[in-house]
Order: sequence, then C-alpha cells, then structure tokens
Amino acid sequence: MEVDELIKLGRYEEARARILAGEGGHAEALAVLLELRDWLRLKEYERAQKVLEQDGDLIAGYLDLERARAAIRAFESEDESQIAAYLQDPHLGAEAWATLGLIQIMRGQREEARQAFEAALKADPRHFRAKTNLANLALEAGQTDEAIRLYQEALKLNPEYALAHHNLGAAYRKKGQLDKSVYHIKQGQRLQMRPPVRPPRGPLPGASLPLPERKPLLGRRWWLWLLVIGLAYWLLSRQP
Repeated sequence: MEVDELIKLGRYEEARARILAGEGGHAEALAVLLELRDWLRLKEYERAQKVLEQDGDLIAGYLDLERARAAIRAFESEDESQIAAYLQDPHLGAEAWATLGLIQIMRGQREEARQAFEAALKADPRHFRAKTNLANLALEAGQTDEAIRLYQEALKLNPEYALAHHNLGAAYRKKGQLDKSVYHIKQGQRLQMRPPVRPPRGPLPGASLPLPERKPLLGRRWWLWLLVIGLAYWLLSRQP
C-alpha cells in the first residue's frame, strides 16, 4: 500500500514510519493531519478549526474540509445526532467516540460511555482524553487501583495533561497515599495555568512544517516588536 493511501485511511503512524524510513509520501500533509489530531485530542476545537483554515489546502486530498469543519462544530455542540455521522471516519472517528462518551456520561449511561471511550481508543490508541475518562469511570465505580493504572497510562501518552494529574491525585488520596496525591494535584494545578501545548514530535523528512506547536507570527517575532517599540520610544524622547 502506498504511503499516501495510508494517510487517507488515517494510519498516520504507519505512514510516518515509512516516510522516516525514506519512502515517498506527502510529508507536509501528514504533518498537518498530525497537528489536527493533536488539537482534537486536547479538545482544542478552535485551534483545530484554525489548522483547517491555515493549512487546509495541504490536506484537501485526504480529508473533506467542509465535513471536518462540520464535525468539529458537532463536537463543540455535543449534538449526538450529528456526531453519529463521524464515528467511522478515519480522521475524526476517535474524537467522535470520545465526545459521544461524554454525552452518555451526562445521561448517566456509564456502560455505554465506557464502550464509547474504548471505541475511541481502538480508533486512536494514544487518545489520552479517552483513556482518562475510562479512568474516571473506574474511580467512580470504586475501582481505585484500576483507575490509577489508567491515569498513569494516560500520562504516559501526554505527561502534561492536567486533568489526568489532578484525578490521579484524587485516586491516590482515596488510597491514603497523600504524598503522591499532593504531588499530582499540584502538577495538575500548575499545568492548568499554562496554555495547552501539543506533545513534541520530531520533524518529518521533506516537511518544512514543524510538528511541535507552531507559534503565531507575533509570538515568533516578539523580539522584533520589542525593538520597534524601543526605537519609537527613543525617537519620541529626543523630540523637544
């Protein structure tokens, strides 16, 4: 199977491995799709929409852009009737299942929610939010050891996920392990104060688009703006 076909099927890790091994493939498109997936995992839907706006032309051959925009709107509104249309989508299905699980939790349908989060992880094994929600269900059911195991797995997938730290701290408190509880709750509080950041990745060969979070233009050129402001202040101070 060609690398670009793997990308179309949402098999990003296989495509990435083959590109890194030297095979041909649209590395730029894969980089954009990986960024989109990262923001969806973080439930940063506004940033996901911005990826589509800024770099949609690179992935239009792999993903229907209007469909993706509609899916993100459905995730934001938590409209189950609309979300159902994306459950089998190779690019959007994991987030659709994760969102459906949250809807079912709000309805008190715990078993259906568990199945939805497991389906999200089947579609995307590194979906740390789905893993964290499975842990939440275990903790709520009194399965504290299982909850701790799942929170730890979620943090291996994303060590900076604040909610997993906080809830792991709550689980340790139930076990009476107060030192671990305090550590993870403090970690969660510290991370909540920071803006969300994509997990770091290495670059793909041939992709000018970096895979870690791309800063906005102003953020990348803060030194230039400081220089301009400083120069303007100096000129004004010299006027009589």
